[in-house]
Amino acid sequence: MKSARFSPLVAASVAGALLLGMTAAAVVGPGVADSYAASGTALPIAHFADLVVDAPHGHLYISGGAGTDGILVTDLDGGNPTTISGEPGATGLALSADGSVLYAALPDQDAIAAISTANLTESARYGTGAGTHPDSPAVAGGTLWFGYGTAGAGGIGSVDAAGTVNLGRDPGSWAAPPTLATTPTPSGVLAAAVQTGDTSAFVTYSAEDGALTRRAAKSLPVPDLTDFAVTADGQHLAVSSWLRASSNRYRVADLAVDGRFAGPLAARAVAVAPDGTLAGCGCNYGFEAFPETGEGYYKLYEIESPMHLAARGLAWAPDGSRLYAVTVDAAGGTPTLQTARNPETAWVRLLGSSTTTPLAPGETYAFRAGFDSPLSLGAGEPMIPGTVRITRYDDADPDGVLVPDPTATPARAPVDFFGSYNVAGTAPLTGRLSFRVDYSGGGHYGPAVQTFDVPVAKYAPTMTLTAPDTGGRAAPLTVTGRLGWPHAHVKTGAVHVVKTDLAHPSGYSVGTVPVAADGTFALHDTPQTGGANTYSFTYDGGTSYLPVTRSATVQVSRVTPGLSVTTDAKSYHSGATAKVTAHLGATYNSRLVTLYAQPAGKSRTVLKSGKADAHGNLVASYKITRNTVFSAAFTGDYRYAPRTVTTGATLTPTVRTQLQDPLETTRIGSTTYQVFYKSEVNMAFNLQASPRQAGGCTSVYVEQYSSGAWHQATSQKCVALYSDGWYGYGRALKLFTSNDRYRVRGLYSPPAKGAQTGGAQSGWTYFTVRPGTVK
Repeated sequence: MKSARFSPLVAASVAGALLLGMTAAAVVGPGVADSYAASGTALPIAHFADLVVDAPHGHLYISGGAGTDGILVTDLDGGNPTTISGEPGATGLALSADGSVLYAALPDQDAIAAISTANLTESARYGTGAGTHPDSPAVAGGTLWFGYGTAGAGGIGSVDAAGTVNLGRDPGSWAAPPTLATTPTPSGVLAAAVQTGDTSAFVTYSAEDGALTRRAAKSLPVPDLTDFAVTADGQHLAVSSWLRASSNRYRVADLAVDGRFAGPLAARAVAVAPDGTLAGCGCNYGFEAFPETGEGYYKLYEIESPMHLAARGLAWAPDGSRLYAVTVDAAGGTPTLQTARNPETAWVRLLGSSTTTPLAPGETYAFRAGFDSPLSLGAGEPMIPGTVRITRYDDADPDGVLVPDPTATPARAPVDFFGSYNVAGTAPLTGRLSFRVDYSGGGHYGPAVQTFDVPVAKYAPTMTLTAPDTGGRAAPLTVTGRLGWPHAHVKTGAVHVVKTDLAHPSGYSVGTVPVAADGTFALHDTPQTGGANTYSFTYDGGTSYLPVTRSATVQVSRVTPGLSVTTDAKSYHSGATAKVTAHLGATYNSRLVTLYAQPAGKSRTVLKSGKADAHGNLVASYKITRNTVFSAAFTGDYRYAPRTVTTGATLTPTVRTQLQDPLETTRIGSTTYQVFYKSEVNMAFNLQASPRQAGGCTSVYVEQYSSGAWHQATSQKCVALYSDGWYGYGRALKLFTSNDRYRVRGLYSPPAKGAQTGGAQSGWTYFTVRPGTVK
């Protein structure tokens, strides 16, 4: 799988997407890869130790360390491998100042071999002493230096021009064999380092006339030292650490932090080109080429996991045209040579400003071309180096016409980091519009070319309306609107208004309203018809745009008409016919009234619909079968509002009563009394309600006359009727006072909820009770 990119240098590329201050729908160039895969060549060795580039002789020298018997030699492409045999366990490699000799450390032989780069044969071997295990050769100040020793004790030795080996050239002590580094071209700067637990000890020297002079010594926060390098000018150290990666530059003079490199160093290897370019990475599965200072990088090369960069596995071609890397697997085996070509040329992506909203024919545009790249401009650079050509294509110039002088805008932060070029013009009336941008490249930036299509087509502008929710009839009102375009527009077309109201249900034109330069317009109207007044505004689009229509509705006030509904009675018995009358007062252009009846528990039905007569009345008849609500509705007209009124009519049941088996009658005053004798045992009173409703009930009241007035003697409250509609009430005659006067009556009550009739009561029935038996 592809490795994850950990390097913060990538931020420069991300920022490039914001270069032009464009809309989110900016048209961008083709998908230039942010990272590359270098070409890989498997190396015929089991392990890797060091790599040296000998461009004048066309060779790469690759050592394999312990267990190998020679030094691998390939051409500059990693091909045509051969072996310098007889160099068992070769580790560190270095070229002489003139490139004629390859020095190879042979730790297991306690020697350093000198190999002719002309014929690839060993010309000399320098013994360093038993148990010295030399490693890490470096040529500085015309002398070959090397680290030596074992864990717990180490030092720096030298080999002079006469081949004399001298140990202990540094008076200090070392906890292990130090690793040496010097500048990529001959100089008198030498640096040495060794890891000491959670830190690493560094010492810098001046090498001159075969002697070493200490310049600085310091422990640096590097717990996993695998590689470090001296910058091309000999002023700084670049130290790689995966556990404590940083961009710190350490000054050779005192090993203090002195600024920052353009990127962090976290890979297992770091290398410096003669022109000062660095190779390393703020990542694990990859390597980068980036300038010593500034921001960004040239290129990022990804490594397929599980392979990763080997320790000390980076080396530059002297002219910077190639960067070599050796990768190994998780166990340190399977060495593979990766060759990165043109590593000091950053990719460039072209960006062009445009949006998904098309330009209208004849509309003005401002096309803007900008750049994206992982490498930021150097300090003081106003524009990306190189030349830019912009060619315009349309139906009138299908072969393109060069834009003579696009306007250049210098780089500025926080956007437009590379500068940009601007072209203004007018969209063609028909056909396509596109721009080709050619960037020549320059400095460390590669060339790029991209064509940007700018859509040209009629489109509908936006329209918004503002209108009052309500208005008075015959009172002035105003509806305002605004047309909107996403960019500068052609002034063309007109706004037409159609009004719809109760008097004109199909609508009628109220004219054309002018559109101001800012797209606003207004309609002034004094509506004569009440109700919903809908104003429909249509922009016709003119010659360049599509039409657009919006509408707004204003509720215009209307007068409330006089309207009533009455019946010829408020209560009816079952089967009676009610006379229902609707009366309509003054209106404007409609006299239509509708009468409705809604019996309790049923749906509303139309009784009659028609024009009110000369007296304003509409009359209908209705047979009452239960409580009924009558309503009259006027639907409204141009000036009078709709209105509905109601009234109710009640169905009153008939309550029939009967005293059961009185033996005779008598008159007391003008009132006839039924006569009962106590020997009959009980007085029975029957009653029937018609119509009755399930859930209804009856009550019986008995009153006694005394002291010149009637008083309630007893009662029975709200008991259910029998299934046949009757109810029988009985009372023992012995409970009545002999020869006193009594009266009884019944009351029917409908259900408390959902009543379909009103309540009703019977008249009084009078009776008296005599002692004894009938004579």
